[in-house]
Amino acid sequence: MTSTQTLTLSEASYVLNRSATTLNKAVDTGVIRARQRKVGNAVQRVLGPAELRFLRLADELDRDLTPAGRRRLYEALRKLSADTHMVKLGGLDLDLARIDSDLKDRLERLNHIRLWVDRGKPQSEALIRETDVPVHLIAALARGQTVDEILVDYPSLNRVQVEAAIEYAKAYPKRGRPYATRSLKRTLAGMADLGVFDAADSAEETAPRKIP
Repeated sequence: MTSTQTLTLSEASYVLNRSATTLNKAVDTGVIRARQRKVGNAVQRVLGPAELRFLRLADELDRDLTPAGRRRLYEALRKLSADTHMVKLGGLDLDLARIDSDLKDRLERLNHIRLWVDRGKPQSEALIRETDVPVHLIAALARGQTVDEILVDYPSLNRVQVEAAIEYAKAYPKRGRPYATRSLKRTLAGMADLGVFDAADSAEETAPRKIP
């Protein structure tokens, strides 16, 4: 991550394995500072390397840092260049190499899963690349089905595509109405098992009829 690179709170939540709600609270309470980036008519909060480093380091030093110590650590990190892997806090020298390596790995993972997604225009549905399958549809199904079940329902997809869709949705949550967590095929089959109706008859009834 370069010194000028920034992440949205949802991207940062994926990299740090924290909830976006937790990061928003950290900004609202003044624990960290977020920059603002205008996207269309909306304004996004974004975090830079200092914020990511601080949140990771503060977790590890939680019991050893007073509130004043946290503030001093954060200010020291804000003054540090992204390619400097040691920070001084009082008489302590804190090695950032491992934390920076972990953050780099997570950022590379984020960039990798984005390669599997066609994001299109800002207001359009993100699709699994080279398919017409919505990313967030697959991610929603993963909350109610296994990856193997999804692959049965969507035989045109492979495991890597499904897993990438699931990871992508963590960093870029769907806005608006959520998708169902089970495919229509499995929902109908489940209703048939309960005796609500015959799935085959329902499929036949809902199929388009040819006009003689």
